[in-house]
Amino acid sequence: MDLLILMQDRALPLLLLALFLILNVVFVIGIWKRRRHFSKGFLVFASSLAFLLMTSSVILIMFTMFIGYNQ
Repeated sequence: MDLLILMQDRALPLLLLALFLILNVVFVIGIWKRRRHFSKGFLVFASSLAFLLMTSSVILIMFTMFIGYNQ
């Protein structure tokens, strides 16, 4: 199938996963801009959790695009 047709069929899950990915990126950028105000333990924990969530979101986007659900 064409990639655009796949994206149209799965628009809502892709939109939610992309929004979650963007929010995690903004969270990491916000933490690193204000890193002087936080402890190192919190920075390591929050950034590693955010990167884990971003990785899982990208994996879920790929799964939704290419395997996904059948109609």
